[in-house]
Amino acid sequence: MSPSRSTVGKLQRAQAKKAKAMAKQEDRQARRSDRGESDDLPERPDEDQAGLLEEFARLHEDLAEGRISLDDFEVRQADLRQRLRVD
Repeated sequence: MSPSRSTVGKLQRAQAKKAKAMAKQEDRQARRSDRGESDDLPERPDEDQAGLLEEFARLHEDLAEGRISLDDFEVRQADLRQRLRVD
């Protein structure tokens, strides 16, 4: 027997989630550029880097516990990575 295939509805829902996540990320980038912020620089140079690492940990816990979807996780993770400063 062959394995069952994904339904069209399931594929459409997955594509809709990805499109929504991309739209959110593009909207955030547009707002940053409207405020004159660069994507290369952190949003706040004096932002607490240890706090950002704690947010990363909580984000991973939320994903592991099923409190957030994978798409939301990826969007929030990308935002945190942009704000994180690596010396």
